[in-house]
Amino acid sequence: GRGIRGVKFHRRHLYPMMQSVLIFFVYSQVLCPISIGKLYHWIRGQAMLKLYVLIAIVEVFDRLLCSFGQDAWDSLYWNTTRRPRHPRMFVSIIVVGVYVTMHSLFLFVHVATLSVAVNSADNALLTLLISGNFAEIKSTVFKKYNKQNLFKITTSDICERFKLALFLLLILFLNCFQGEMTSSMVKDYYSMCGIVLAAELISDWIKHSFITKFNLIKSSTYFDYALVLSGDVTGIGHEGLNLDYTHAAVKRLGLAQIPLVCVTARYLHEAVRFAIAFQGNGDVDHPVAALVDLVADGNKWKFYTCLLQGMAALVFFKIALGMCIRYVARGYLGGASNRVLKVGATTTSTSRKSSTSTAKTPRESDNKKKQ
Repeated sequence: GRGIRGVKFHRRHLYPMMQSVLIFFVYSQVLCPISIGKLYHWIRGQAMLKLYVLIAIVEVFDRLLCSFGQDAWDSLYWNTTRRPRHPRMFVSIIVVGVYVTMHSLFLFVHVATLSVAVNSADNALLTLLISGNFAEIKSTVFKKYNKQNLFKITTSDICERFKLALFLLLILFLNCFQGEMTSSMVKDYYSMCGIVLAAELISDWIKHSFITKFNLIKSSTYFDYALVLSGDVTGIGHEGLNLDYTHAAVKRLGLAQIPLVCVTARYLHEAVRFAIAFQGNGDVDHPVAALVDLVADGNKWKFYTCLLQGMAALVFFKIALGMCIRYVARGYLGGASNRVLKVGATTTSTSRKSSTSTAKTPRESDNKKKQ
């Protein structure tokens, strides 16, 4: 129909609405009943062998669920836009709901395990996490790969680095709200984060170096990977496809964005809960002490105004970041097209020179016939 004041509601608008409802359901009904403190102390009290098995299970299921989740979301998007009244639409909703619930729980345990490793005075669990990165070198280097398989490994490493940075940021955010943090504690935390990130970067660098060496893959292949991702970001190559092309890069990378949003919302909720609790005890050393004062004094409208301003700032940052990424992607594609044109011009000039050098004049051909 015409909609309200000319604004039409399309079937594809139902897809982000379903995502929002699913995020709220998993956050409020699945993750909120789980106590982060109890989970933290349960992991901390386990034996080292159990933790090693737990970390291995979480990493394996994380990769499997990332691969399964992209197909589940694509199926839901296709059913939403093509046949929203078909019985398979209900099946797709159930499958996606189960997937988001399971993946969010695994990521929730992953963040808790990393929090124990970073905050513990004993570095045994941290050493265990770092050794897992170097154990990955043994399982991947001595295998045969082509460019397509190496691209999958590269995208998986990109997602791992992003998730690791996000998890460390959430742990720091929660620690800031749980009590006073001295300068020495902050320095210790930064050193632990630096060790974890450095171990991830060094292990990935060694892994990719030996994979390209043993399989005779040129380093320029990574520029080709950047061109593929640039095409996904700009929408080139996805014309006429029934695909939410704005998330084509996310699908290519295999990033589980919805479960990450659920886990992030749960940890932010825990941080705000600690802020309100410590504010009642007179602790004003946490970052949102002024906002908590507004709630305590009854100035809820000012509190909501500050929240809206914060949301507007985040939306502006998201739009600006998207514009920067598109600009960089177009730069990659423009540089690649210029390179192709230069190679084509060089090839054409070379072929012309070779044709003129091999061509015979009429006098030369007549002399050859007389001989």
